[in-house]
Amino acid sequence: MQAMAQNQVNSIVTTTSGIFGGLGKVLSANIFLAAITIQTLLEVAVYASVSALVGYCIKLIIDLITHLFKPKKHE
Repeated sequence: MQAMAQNQVNSIVTTTSGIFGGLGKVLSANIFLAAITIQTLLEVAVYASVSALVGYCIKLIIDLITHLFKPKKHE
């Protein structure tokens, strides 16, 4: 089995973080199926989107930092 590329691992971590962030928002607001409204769905969707965006931005910053400190190959 071939190892996954670092970018794939980062994408999985970012997606998982967004999912858990959205679920955390739902659970912390004590939302149950009977109380779901369009406004609530939109709030959760926006929160999950912002959470995923923040996670992706952090991934880009980490990638940039690792690229800056990565030893350069001399050819």
